[in-house]
Amino acid sequence: MINMFNKMRINDLNYGLNTSSHQSDVISHNIANADTPFYKSEKLVFKEVMEEYFSSGKKMPLIVTDKKHIQPVGRILEPSSFVRYQNNMSPRNDFNDVNLDFEMSELAKNGINYSMMSQITGSSFTKLKEAIRGR
Repeated sequence: MINMFNKMRINDLNYGLNTSSHQSDVISHNIANADTPFYKSEKLVFKEVMEEYFSSGKKMPLIVTDKKHIQPVGRILEPSSFVRYQNNMSPRNDFNDVNLDFEMSELAKNGINYSMMSQITGSSFTKLKEAIRGR
C-alpha cells in the first residue's frame, strides 16, 4: 500500500489514524447530506495526504499554548486542506451528486484501513512495552 507500513513509526501511524478519522468525517457528511438539494459531495483521498506527509518529511506539529513555546517551523500539514469536491455528474433533478452506494463502500474501506492502523499501533506499543520490561 503506502510506505507508511514499512516504517512503523508511532507518529506516522498517529497521523494516518487522524487522516483516516477526518476522511470518515467527510464521507459521513456526504451521507448526511444525501437529500440536501444542490449539495456537492466532497472527498479526502487518504493516499494523497500520506504521500504528501512522507514526501515533505513532516512530523506531528507542536501544540503551542503559550507565546514563549518553541514555534513550529514550516507549514503544518492538515488533512482538511486536502478535501476537494468530487465533481460528479448529478443524475438528479435537485443537482445533489451524492451516490450513497459509493459513499457506503468508501466508508467501509476507510473503516478497514483505520482498523488495520489501530492494530499496527497497538502491536507497536506492545513490542515497546515488552522491550521496556526486558522480555
